Amino acid sequence: MARRPDQAVPKTEILDSVWDTAFRGDLNIVEVYVAALRRKLAAARARCVIETVRGVGYRLVP
Repeated sequence: MARRPDQAVPKTEILDSVWDTAFRGDLNIVEVYVAALRRKLAAARARCVIETVRGVGYRLVP
């Protein structure tokens, strides 16, 4: 997401980039980690947020 700000990144692409392509778990793992990242960004008072793009994935918005 940081490499492509303002561009929606599908959950499957995040999963493949962060975890091995052989990962056979649930896509909800991405949601869990995005929620944790959102909390960390808020705690750090970052100037960006992670926005959900329904039906697509997530994007980083400055």
